Amino acid sequence: MLHDRDKKFTGQFDGILSCQGLKSVKLPIRSPNLNAYCEAWLGSLKRECLNHFVVFGRRHLDYLIREYVAHYTYERPHQSLENRTIVPLPTISQGEVRCKTRLTGLLRHYYRAAA
Repeated sequence: MLHDRDKKFTGQFDGILSCQGLKSVKLPIRSPNLNAYCEAWLGSLKRECLNHFVVFGRRHLDYLIREYVAHYTYERPHQSLENRTIVPLPTISQGEVRCKTRLTGLLRHYYRAAA
């Protein structure tokens, strides 16, 4: 597990991780941007998905994250990619505009259906 040097990550915490077969790796001192991409993705997950639900267990959390990852990868446009998706989908210029929803309408994606 990769973590910063916050005082909440004590030796006892590292012991619990090692009992579970995990290794604790501390980030270097004063390196706030070392984990920036991961922090940005987790922030998106929280703001766009998890803040809107009360999670009722591990299976429910897994479902929410799985749906968000599919939306993030295949449907959500990214400014760093010139408003394209991570996995490019075929572009259709004509046809009826349809809406695909995930998580009871929280995540929406509009696309053109093949004519």
